[in-house]
Amino acid sequence: MTETQKPKKIAGIEIPPDLTRGNFFFLYLNTLLIGMLVIIPNIIQPAFLKDVIQVSDDVFGFTNGFLQNISQVATLALVGIVGVLSDRFGRKILAIIGFSMLVVFYYLLGMSRDIAATLHIPEGLAADICAFISFAPSRSADFADFAPGLLVAYGIRLIVGIGMILCYPQFITMVSDYTYQKDRGKGMAYNGIMMGLASIIIFAFIAPLGEVIGLSGLFALTSAMAFTGVVFAWSFLKERRTVSKGEDKKSVLDIMKLVVKSPSLKATYLCSLIGRPDMSITSLFVIVWAVQAGAQLQMSSATATQAGAKPMIVMSMAAFFAFPLVGMMLDRWGRIQTVILTFLMGGVGLVLLGVSSSPFSILTLGAVVLIGTGFAGAVTGTNTLATDASPKHLVGSVLGGLNTMQPIGVIFFQQLGGYLLDVLGPGWIFGIKGVANIVLAAWLLFVRKSIVMEERHFKK
Repeated sequence: MTETQKPKKIAGIEIPPDLTRGNFFFLYLNTLLIGMLVIIPNIIQPAFLKDVIQVSDDVFGFTNGFLQNISQVATLALVGIVGVLSDRFGRKILAIIGFSMLVVFYYLLGMSRDIAATLHIPEGLAADICAFISFAPSRSADFADFAPGLLVAYGIRLIVGIGMILCYPQFITMVSDYTYQKDRGKGMAYNGIMMGLASIIIFAFIAPLGEVIGLSGLFALTSAMAFTGVVFAWSFLKERRTVSKGEDKKSVLDIMKLVVKSPSLKATYLCSLIGRPDMSITSLFVIVWAVQAGAQLQMSSATATQAGAKPMIVMSMAAFFAFPLVGMMLDRWGRIQTVILTFLMGGVGLVLLGVSSSPFSILTLGAVVLIGTGFAGAVTGTNTLATDASPKHLVGSVLGGLNTMQPIGVIFFQQLGGYLLDVLGPGWIFGIKGVANIVLAAWLLFVRKSIVMEERHFKK
């Protein structure tokens, strides 16, 4: 490059000489697709369980929570290993495999009841298994009428979760591969913007479409989106990871030791555990709450789902507009300061949602704006800070461990939320989750100086 030549840029990010604008464009387009595939169960699942599997109201709350958690179990079991595999074999191939699994098994998920009937699964055995794995072994009789279809749905949902975890983290790690340190906050912010846009598309456009094409049409559309991801990842993404030398390869235990020694990595791992589940928890339980509240107002499941999707649209739009602002704050104001502020906002929003009287109220809309903003900081801030603190050849492994924290938090809060929803009502899970965010923000404020000192070392 001569002195008169300026580096190529896309959306303010300097493009390395071996990459093109097309590589960046399709990286973020694939992020949008996998974001939609991760989020779409939130609008499909409640109506699917109620109308297709025909789950009874007595176990509707924790069955919803557990079915969503099955995907998180897959994430928890595999995400750390997936991070190591991505460092050794590449991000692109794992993304292609993940998208391919979603093509097949999202379509089969919609046929769970028919598959169970074809396999002639015994109702009694299925009821015992469903009750046991749903953490309600004494209530197998409550599952008897719908257990075979639910059991098949549980199994297929697990495979869908494996497909997601093979695919989703690769695009976060590729942002690190594609960007220089000075632009990484913006790069991670655009990743978050795509996730926010995915939420807007799902809740604003795909949810209403369900009334036109039905659940079977939604499942077919979801498979088509995954197939598009296969084509785009295969054709337009370029591998650009730093290949480890033999002596540099680390085990999972080595990564854990690295995290324990770094104040920044410890903070990001805790933030992922507590803060990243916010969008998932809010989306799932607001929709479930809306379906239950809608039944009392004589709404159909589809109508109630669409009404419950409105706060989710507002939350997604808040996150969408917050991501670029958070990206600028990360690069200009500082990583940890931005994370603390956004965590406080998310915590306050969750507490307000917890005291709201209805999923359709004005207070709910105001609360989800704060939650969406907080989520932007929880995702972009932790990804950026963890990437900065990671040795270059171990970014995939460190981010794999970071992503492991998220499903642990999701599993805990979704399972707790399903129980609280059935026993005490929906407000409790939002309130407890908000308090957890606020407590973590206070701890981050306490350890901020050590993290800032480490940040200065990164820049040197």
